Amino acid sequence: MSKNAHKIFEEYLSNHEGRYTLQKKAIVEEIFKIKSHFEIEDFINKMRAEKHPFSRATVYRTVKQLLEAGLLQKIATKDGKVYYEYIRSQKQHDHLICNVCGKIFQLIDPTIDSVLETLLSKLDFHPEYRSLHIYGQCSKCQKKHAK
Repeated sequence: MSKNAHKIFEEYLSNHEGRYTLQKKAIVEEIFKIKSHFEIEDFINKMRAEKHPFSRATVYRTVKQLLEAGLLQKIATKDGKVYYEYIRSQKQHDHLICNVCGKIFQLIDPTIDSVLETLLSKLDFHPEYRSLHIYGQCSKCQKKHAK
């Protein structure tokens, strides 16, 4: 976990009358080690299998606070599943989400950045953060349905 993210969360908790307990620090450390999208229940099950004594309520509360602090992103799929991801870039985070298989793809393209910068300049709008989600079908699911 970057020291910057750690400090952001600590400041968030301090400003919202929260405490950064040892248990909460351990949960945050484990969440920030995850390199992909995750579901909370899968995270809890993994931690319990590794003998971490985190309560379900504490994990859910910590995830909520990480969301509010701008350190996690929540992604919902068409079938109602909810995934979370640690936001490593504080400026933009874009995804393509398959409505059939639920796979989530990172979308990193400088062309999108350029088009949005032009549009934002025309509108005299100054974004603090960007999250773009495009829902559709991945190539594998398109091929399956074409048969």
